[in-house]
Amino acid sequence: MAKKAIRVKEWIRTGELSGEPKTQAAIIDQCCACLDGAEATEIIGEVLFKATDGKYYTVTVEAVIGEASKEFVQDILDEDEKVDAEG
Repeated sequence: MAKKAIRVKEWIRTGELSGEPKTQAAIIDQCCACLDGAEATEIIGEVLFKATDGKYYTVTVEAVIGEASKEFVQDILDEDEKVDAEG
């Protein structure tokens, strides 16, 4: 069963993304552009190996959207609240 695409309700921080993309696809597109701009493929170079199962594998650098842990969310919100309070 395919998961339903994520849509943004509210941005807390946008990091290096420009604007406020609203769809999962738009976020990934912007992340890919960031990776390309940083020449991320050069970080590990061309990797190819043959495994004991007889298949060939490569290693890639990519952006993945994952659910944030409660601790991460609280840390960010606390940090933003502290910055707001300090003015």
